[in-house]
Amino acid sequence: MDKEKTIKYTKVSTVVLLIFLASGYYLYDHTVEFRVANNAVEFGVAIPGSDILTKLLEWVTDYVVRLGVAKPTLILTISTNLTEDDTPLVNNVTFEQSGVPFFYKRVDSIPKFPEIDVNARINKLDSAPASYWASTTYTGEGTYTLTLFFKDGNEPKEGDILILPIRITGPTGVIVYKTTAFWLWE
Repeated sequence: MDKEKTIKYTKVSTVVLLIFLASGYYLYDHTVEFRVANNAVEFGVAIPGSDILTKLLEWVTDYVVRLGVAKPTLILTISTNLTEDDTPLVNNVTFEQSGVPFFYKRVDSIPKFPEIDVNARINKLDSAPASYWASTTYTGEGTYTLTLFFKDGNEPKEGDILILPIRITGPTGVIVYKTTAFWLWE
């Protein structure tokens, strides 16, 4: 390879790395919540800034997923209602396997009571949590969407059974309802 081609490839590689660095920092700093489903990017919140930045983030995310360096996520849609004595009850849970780029910020959710929360354990109820806690504010009857991010080294493999304790916590931090859901990772 001659010197000019080497310099050209070095410049292109540097630009790609800078794009990854900038988009990763932006996502980490602003904790933009997005998910990748069926190789299409859907943003959970509006991204401040220009359309160019949004298009750049979409391109980088799509590229990272196509490279196969995405981390798995599980999206739960939890339906709740109230019993006759105003006790909360989970009546339906649906699941969707998805993924996020490897540089996405994955941490436990900060508790804000009252809340509905969930985490995942793999194959055994007494095993350590494989995911970070996911939670959202509980406001009563309705549908809640929670995204579980898995810890490094604890990503589920095909055939693993995920055990998902789902809790509804009251305003004082007391658990008012608890159930367990199961999901077979595909």
